Order: sequence, then structure tokens, then C-alpha cells
Amino acid sequence: MKITKSIKNRTIAGLAGVGVAAGLALGGAGLASAGTMPVTHPGEPTIAMTITNHTDQTERLAGATPGTGQWVQAPRTTLAPGASETVTTVAPNSSYETVFVNYRIGALGPRATYNVEDVQGDVNTAMTGISGGGHYMINAPQIDSGYPNVTVSYDLW
Repeated sequence: MKITKSIKNRTIAGLAGVGVAAGLALGGAGLASAGTMPVTHPGEPTIAMTITNHTDQTERLAGATPGTGQWVQAPRTTLAPGASETVTTVAPNSSYETVFVNYRIGALGPRATYNVEDVQGDVNTAMTGISGGGHYMINAPQIDSGYPNVTVSYDLW
């Protein structure tokens, strides 16, 4: 059986597409931003939170809420040492959004709370921190863009 040039080209294109999709899935944690969110109402709040675990302990999800919004990309159940993830939300029927993501550091360690409040005139991460002891800290979160499309980065050490 002779493979025609057309079938050969389609096969190569399909394999290339699968490779690109796999690469984005494996390395795309930092690719999302509030600017790429599925906005249905102009001016609606969106949040993109990039969380990086710099510790030697796995973070285990203890709870999370998208506030008045909904998850576009919910937090993972675990975040391995050295790993990053980008958690995204959108609030199509609200003028504000407050997101909390809580991880337990290690199996029985303290709790890391990642928070951002997306409100006109007051974007903040005031409730971010470590509770329950331990020697861990979250660097002062870096707010990269403001209301209504907030992007923020957190580094757990």
C-alpha cells in the first residue's frame, strides 16, 4: 500500500498537534493569565493566582473557594516540592471576587492560605499567610495587574 503525500502530511500535522498540546499541559502552569479568561460581561472580575512551592514538602489541598465566581482552573489536590500552578477564576455576575486556596504543608504541617480580593479600588492579598506554626513563609505576594483582571504570584518558602 502506497501512502499518499496528503495522508502523510495530515499524519505529521496531527502528531505535531498532539505534541504541542502535551507540551502545554506539562509546562503550561504559568501560561494562564487574567487576560486570557473567558469573560462574558465586559469589566467582570477575573483572577489568576500562580502558586509556587519552594519547600521540600508536598502541599495538600485543604479547601478552596472561588468566592462569588467560578473556577476556570481549580487548584490541584497536591502541589509537589518545586512545582507551580496557576489557579484561575471568573465572576460573571459580580463586581468583586475574593478567592481563597488553603494547602496543608506536608501531611500534618501548618496551613498555607493564598488569598486575593479583587475589588475596584482595593485589590489586596491581606488574608495570605501561614497558620499553625512551622518555619515556612509566603513572600509578599506580587500583584502584577489590578482590577478587574488581577494576576498575582505567591512563593512558599
